[in-house]
Amino acid sequence: MPLYFFKKLANYLLLVDYIIVNISFLLGICIFINPFEFYVIKADYKTQLLILNFSWYIISKLVKLYSETYYKDSVKQFSSLFTALSIFIVFFFFYNTLIYSESISIWFTVKYLFSVISMMVLVRIVVFLIRRKYRIKISRKLNTVNTILIGKNNFSKTILSNDEIRASMGIRGFYSLESTAEKGKYLGDINKLFDDLENEKIDNIILCDDSIDEDLYNEILHVAEHKMLRIYIVPDFKYISMGPHSFDIIQGVPFLKLMKEPLTNPENQFLKRFFDVVFSLLVIVFILSWLIPIVALIIKLESKGSVFFLQKRSGVKNEPFNCIKFRSMTVNSHSDVKMAKKGDARITKFGKFIRKTSIDELPQFINVLIGNMSVVGPRPHMLSQTNQYSKITRKYMLRHIVKPGITGWAQVMGSRGEIFSDRDMEKRIEKDIWYIQNWSFFLDLKIVFLTFYNIVKGDEQAY
Repeated sequence: MPLYFFKKLANYLLLVDYIIVNISFLLGICIFINPFEFYVIKADYKTQLLILNFSWYIISKLVKLYSETYYKDSVKQFSSLFTALSIFIVFFFFYNTLIYSESISIWFTVKYLFSVISMMVLVRIVVFLIRRKYRIKISRKLNTVNTILIGKNNFSKTILSNDEIRASMGIRGFYSLESTAEKGKYLGDINKLFDDLENEKIDNIILCDDSIDEDLYNEILHVAEHKMLRIYIVPDFKYISMGPHSFDIIQGVPFLKLMKEPLTNPENQFLKRFFDVVFSLLVIVFILSWLIPIVALIIKLESKGSVFFLQKRSGVKNEPFNCIKFRSMTVNSHSDVKMAKKGDARITKFGKFIRKTSIDELPQFINVLIGNMSVVGPRPHMLSQTNQYSKITRKYMLRHIVKPGITGWAQVMGSRGEIFSDRDMEKRIEKDIWYIQNWSFFLDLKIVFLTFYNIVKGDEQAY
């Protein structure tokens, strides 16, 4: 059932979206307007529905809303949906104002659009939660593309060792120019390659060996063209393991940048800071304004010490700052060097509750408003941790090129809490760097949503 559902996911989303567009309008003219307005619209509501459906069809086609629905990342999906809804909002406001400027209240337009937006977003949240649960199990069954590598270089080693890349590209393995005893992803020598090109289903070929001579290259090219296969050529690059992830052209000169950073773009920086300020203000005004007195009273009644716990942590450019939290432990001399562990005797009874629910982290929205933290980013570590792991973990310090966050990609992907080994920290750093390289506004929204979802669901690593 899940496999069939995901294969038809684009069709289901398309059908549900059209139902939302139509049902919201029909219910809206019955609920959201007065009798006079109802009389005005009733005469030609079928025409209105036709125009709405046609406009949504054009807009969804324009932004490719339903293309590659299963494979497309949820961040890109929401980005496409946001673009489509933005165009639809502009169109509907213009159309409704132009046709019914004196007859229909603007509140009908606002309520209709709000219902459409909220339901479409809710549907996708539910779908992506379901997809997240089953994606790993059925990704191989859904991926019908077969890609092979010919030869082996630094590039092929990189992608063959990455399961996500292999799954998304449908990479089966590699063929070598000569026989090799290598196991696992090795598919055979050049003779086996030509046999498989004739008898196996292959869609794409990636040439990864600059030593292929011209005659052999032409022979592979001839077979591929006859079989209608796509060929890609990847030149060997000595330091590709260092991660050249972006290609820039500066004054007409091409450069490979070792790490792409979307947040070096001033527009992205402004968007992220704007979101931080608005979100933190909302939390401070509507949550912390009444929560702080309640939490403060309980903390004071339970144990001696201050309400807030200020701890020096590593910020952007490794500059220390005071990270603000509700105090969840008894006052002790090890708080700056010793992480909390499961069953830690320093944690108070109320402290255990606020740590489990992440309430202890909420004062950090003050840090966000001040500007030394962001809502989303790599979690700030204690200065002692930075000093320790910067010496033994590769790329550790790269996480400090952006502001630290209250929540982050590593946290929502399971890397939270106690560090049991150096490898645990390495995995966390890998996820932090991935976030820096792949930042987008919708990725931040996704992380915020997954944070709330994990809090409601319960996180075993929160203690």
